[in-house]
Amino acid sequence: MAHIRSSSRFLAFAFAAVAAVLSTATVALDRVATACTAVYQFACDFVASVPAKFAEPVLRLTARPVELVQACAYALGLAKRERPHVRSQWRMCPSV
Repeated sequence: MAHIRSSSRFLAFAFAAVAAVLSTATVALDRVATACTAVYQFACDFVASVPAKFAEPVLRLTARPVELVQACAYALGLAKRERPHVRSQWRMCPSV
């Protein structure tokens, strides 16, 4: 009779341990699946939003003519600027 009690206690403990492991594994798997789904949704939303950003007229260069004119004027000023010609008698300090 004592043998039956100890084996039934062992079986009860084994079933409880298996149930605890399965419960923990289920919760962990559920959290991993939720995290993977969130990362996948974020990546899909990002990829879907990229073409929409290039379609906006704010990002086109012709939509901002003032900045384009200013940039051209700056580049033209750099191109027309006279630069010093280095000669053999040229010195760094003009006072010498």
